[in-house]
Amino acid sequence: MTELRKVNNAELLQELKYRVEKGKLGKEEVFVTLESPENFELITEYKATDLSKLTKEDWKKACKALEKDEVYQKEVELWDNIDDE
Repeated sequence: MTELRKVNNAELLQELKYRVEKGKLGKEEVFVTLESPENFELITEYKATDLSKLTKEDWKKACKALEKDEVYQKEVELWDNIDDE
């Protein structure tokens, strides 16, 4: 973090833009981190799932979980606002 304090805002934003454009960093990562750093969650492990094997109940549970997930809802709102521009 001490490195960031030495860089002015314009240089930091330019570097973030460059990394997003080069595919080294996702827009979602930038927005989530800047919007709610205290709630930032980095997923480091995952299990691949064959979506065709999920039941309707599995999908209902997943949808209900996302409806309750505050971070996900903020992301949806953010993407909705981007589309309006």
